[in-house]
Amino acid sequence: MSLQPGDFDRFGVIVRDLPAAMAAYARVFGIREFDLCEIDGRPAALGGLGSLRLELIEGSGGGDVCGEFFERRGAGMSHAVFAGRGREPLARVAERAIAHRLAVEPSSARLTIASRAQLGGLAIAVEQVPPQVLGRRSFSHIALLPCQKLFHVGMVVRDRELAIGGFQRLLGIDEFLRMELHTDHGLRVWIDAQPVAHHARTAFGRVGSFSCELMEPLGGDGLYQRFLAAHGEGPQHYFPTILNPADFAAVRAGVARAGLTVRLEGAIGDAMRYYYLDSAPLMGLCIEIIVAERPDWWQSLGMSAQDAWRVGLDV
Repeated sequence: MSLQPGDFDRFGVIVRDLPAAMAAYARVFGIREFDLCEIDGRPAALGGLGSLRLELIEGSGGGDVCGEFFERRGAGMSHAVFAGRGREPLARVAERAIAHRLAVEPSSARLTIASRAQLGGLAIAVEQVPPQVLGRRSFSHIALLPCQKLFHVGMVVRDRELAIGGFQRLLGIDEFLRMELHTDHGLRVWIDAQPVAHHARTAFGRVGSFSCELMEPLGGDGLYQRFLAAHGEGPQHYFPTILNPADFAAVRAGVARAGLTVRLEGAIGDAMRYYYLDSAPLMGLCIEIIVAERPDWWQSLGMSAQDAWRVGLDV
């Protein structure tokens, strides 16, 4: 039996400076308000736009799941938060986690599961009720980047097939769409505007509204390779935006002025381009943008509607 943590609600990011992080996220995404709270004894804030929801936690050391992450990695994408279903006690979820030989950190309204080794660096949190709101912080920025939803989160893994097994076993994801990225087979990749050779295996899986991409770097250069060398396995990017070329051109300069410069660009035939933006301004959250160069971009890549759904598209 899988963990059955409930319904995916938001993604957790550990940050170094909570007020600065809220201001940066508000400026880029146009988030109007953050609820201030406390999570695992640390200052935190919840905010977002529609289904695009984030949990920012100010990092500090410690022996718990978030403390270990901050001591090892610093700021960055850390965990997925699920809302428990119905009235099932968190203790039941904990029992299932323990049956999978996972350590758990229970509190009165939240259960954190130490699943990083099994889920490509991703931890899981399950809560019965949202954290108590202690205050609010409001902003009035116009979004620099239009965002539709959280399509998926991309995780760098050492072994794609091993990671697939973990996500199937723990989260109950049934099937994955497997793909290969190779500059010898029609892909073009640039890092900091310089062409590079690149080879990686990827896989997309989804359960409910939680969609993930698993990325195993194999050869050449790339942000996956660099991430694995610097941090080991873990969440590497957050994909909230699909634009056409004209709309991307219209926002690119403004996003760059905010420090979110394009670090990597990839082009797959005449179907689409994908861009990874510098993660430093958002304290470890790397944004992926897809620029669709034709209306049938995903169909032209040979995807079925079910394949596109696994990538995170609602088709």
